[in-house]
Amino acid sequence: MAINPETGEEYTPLKENLYNKRGGASSMSDKYSVKMHSYPEDLISNTGQYGGNYAIFYINVQTDSKLGKSKDENEFVNETTPRDRGDLIAQNLSGDKLLATNLGLIGGGAILGKALGVGAVSGPAAGLAAVGAGATATVAATASRAQRRLKTAIALHVPNQLQIRYGMQYGEQDTGTFAMGAAALDQGIEVAKALMEGGSANSKDVGNLAGAIGTNLALSKGPFAAANSAATGLAANPKKEQVFSGVDFRTFQVEYQFFPRSAAEAGNVQRIIKEFKYHMHPEFKDANNFVYIYPSEFDIFYYQNGRENLNIHRHTSCVLTEMSINYTPNGAFTTFDNGMPTQINVQMSFRELALLTKDKILDGL
Repeated sequence: MAINPETGEEYTPLKENLYNKRGGASSMSDKYSVKMHSYPEDLISNTGQYGGNYAIFYINVQTDSKLGKSKDENEFVNETTPRDRGDLIAQNLSGDKLLATNLGLIGGGAILGKALGVGAVSGPAAGLAAVGAGATATVAATASRAQRRLKTAIALHVPNQLQIRYGMQYGEQDTGTFAMGAAALDQGIEVAKALMEGGSANSKDVGNLAGAIGTNLALSKGPFAAANSAATGLAANPKKEQVFSGVDFRTFQVEYQFFPRSAAEAGNVQRIIKEFKYHMHPEFKDANNFVYIYPSEFDIFYYQNGRENLNIHRHTSCVLTEMSINYTPNGAFTTFDNGMPTQINVQMSFRELALLTKDKILDGL
């Protein structure tokens, strides 16, 4: 909080942006429990058998979900590591703010309509607006994206195939009309300048420009553009440019081959697979089954000897979008005496929740 020097009132200063930098390498905290959700079972040990490298999948559940409310307080941790979940979620809107924002937008639409001469909203539109306001109030009173992190995390060896893709969105757009206008304006300025200086405009240059623009329009916008182009062997230059339109959400896959070597390790594998399946799915808000509560989110960290490895990329918070489980990777179903498959291959697809910018790249993402 800060103090307004003019009014003496407290206020919350605006952030430079909604991204909280994660900063330096973090350590694997001993407040997390991974013993029962670790593969291999001796992954985090002092033997150095796996080079001290492992990935930790932290699980975050919504506070207002039945899942979040059903767990004891000691099953959660007070995590202080900054998370990056996207700009809107980063605002952490309370129910009151959500309601005010929605009603403000509805009211703003009515004001805009009046300003444009559309008039007051009436008839079916008014009914829909009323329903929308009521629904918004209901949602605002019962929903929240606030989350808490489970103490139980999943520890796995670093995937054998570890790669990440960065993608930008560009699209070609015609800028011919704008270019014509700019050229005509530039020519007009030159003509005006020549006349003001007591000279004379070069009518040839003006005529050439007008002719070129007219030809382009006839070959591109005219009623017989295609025929004119075919007859003359000329084509209009659309003056296309590549226009930046956005950033791709990063998606990535991880694949694991589980070969349980003992009953304890087999139990870990079963728990790990169940946890991923469980937390990637939503839950119903109530018994009416009209409304879903979002699935859990994951924060994935790569560690080397208990400290975050900053030599590879970081992730924003993620959701698990797809999971494939193969109980017969060798073309035959083989099990131990208790029915546990001797090998299970699991492939998971994750999607990050936040878009990347230069400041995030500097922060290791």
